[in-house]
Amino acid sequence: MIGVVGKRILLGGIVWALLAVGQAQVGEEPVRKAERVAEEVRPAEEVGEPVRKAEVPDKPKGEPGLGKPLSTNPAVKIESPQDGQVMPWETVDVFVRVENVTLEEEEHRLHVVLDNGSPIEHSNVLKPVILRGLAPGAHALRIFIVKPDGKMLTNPEAFSRIDFYVRRQDFSNFQLVDHPYLTVNLPMDGIAIPDGEGKVWLDFMNHHAPMGKEKFRVKAVMNGVETIVSTRDPYPWAGLPEGRHRVVIELIDEDGDPVPEIFARVERTFEIVRTVRAVNPREADSANLWLRKRQQ
Repeated sequence: MIGVVGKRILLGGIVWALLAVGQAQVGEEPVRKAERVAEEVRPAEEVGEPVRKAEVPDKPKGEPGLGKPLSTNPAVKIESPQDGQVMPWETVDVFVRVENVTLEEEEHRLHVVLDNGSPIEHSNVLKPVILRGLAPGAHALRIFIVKPDGKMLTNPEAFSRIDFYVRRQDFSNFQLVDHPYLTVNLPMDGIAIPDGEGKVWLDFMNHHAPMGKEKFRVKAVMNGVETIVSTRDPYPWAGLPEGRHRVVIELIDEDGDPVPEIFARVERTFEIVRTVRAVNPREADSANLWLRKRQQ
């Protein structure tokens, strides 16, 4: 027979066995089978928007290539001296840049006006315009492009102006840029050769002075004869005799009074020389023979 102690030991072992089995059942989870996904894997769909080809950007009209568009109008710019610069010497080298035009003698070329003087012709942009013997003080420099016949181009890019100084800053030849004034191109000082129709031309540019019959005008007095011009167009003088001529050109306001600016009045003196026609030697011999017969 099992004693009381043995029964207790047997009963305790049974309890521990039951507890172990309960813990094992509680802690374990049943192994689940892999479930099939309800949603099927869909194949990749094509993009709705078609693939675009690279587009070449449109070129602006008049552009010869890459970069900024170039103007079709001839242009000139004074590179040196710079506006407002004080030059240390009385001799000044002037360098310019020209665009959209080729300069040649008897073709398109530059006219250089220092202060209120007569134009100086220049056609080689690789060489400077040399100004010698300049007085100390302020000077105005105007450079513009002219056509083969010598008349000015009318587009604004074909004209350039700067003000500079020699040794010191003063106002000896000073003309405010925004005040009314003239740039007179033709006639030039010196020899004037009439064109094929026998005309000598007045050619100028007005600045900050709109022209019209009741606005600013240009008065030209030559040999005591007065001419009033109310447009920017070149004005011809026809039938001028051989010899020296002096002309005073000035800008007048709507009341006919002279504009009180230093560059609003210009004087030019030119000479028309006698045109000598070449004589055929045979014609000269015939004329001499005829004179001899008359003398006999």
